[in-house]
Amino acid sequence: MATATDERPRDVRRRLARLEVRAQDGTANAPFESRASIRFGAAVYGSFLVASVVGLSFEVGRDARAMTLTAFGSMLVFWLAHWWSEVVGARISAGQMFRRRDALTIARREWPLVEAAVVPTLLLALAWVGAWSRETGAALAMAAAIAQIVGWGFVAGRRAGATWLRAGLFAAVEGALGVVLLLLERLIH
Repeated sequence: MATATDERPRDVRRRLARLEVRAQDGTANAPFESRASIRFGAAVYGSFLVASVVGLSFEVGRDARAMTLTAFGSMLVFWLAHWWSEVVGARISAGQMFRRRDALTIARREWPLVEAAVVPTLLLALAWVGAWSRETGAALAMAAAIAQIVGWGFVAGRRAGATWLRAGLFAAVEGALGVVLLLLERLIH
């Protein structure tokens, strides 16, 4: 078993530098994940993204099966892209202090992007199995995604100390902004 005296001087310097940085930012005993907790913005972005994918898939005439698979598959691809870009960014920021387990922490932190697709995708899947029409499935999936955006807006308002009424107004503004962004995105495509 290796002891502290068996470590190479370079390894000791790295460990000391890591502890010094953590001591300066108050996280000396905190793991990486507590410094960079789950990104709620990823859930909001995921809701917008799934609505966008469903809207585009619907407009090009895809059936319910294709919309379901495209929506969920797109969310997985975007999650991987977010994870990868965040890992690269963290490696740049942390340098030698970056550890492999930090990559897993980042993956968990970005996962709400995929979770945001669950309800809309399930609603599309029900259209796929014939519970309702393709049109109804797409409408319900879009409505669920926008409802999620409104819900996150409400939570944000309450967490910021707003009253129920103000949080409701904030949620309405967030929902309207989500719809405006979806319309802008539609104009581009």
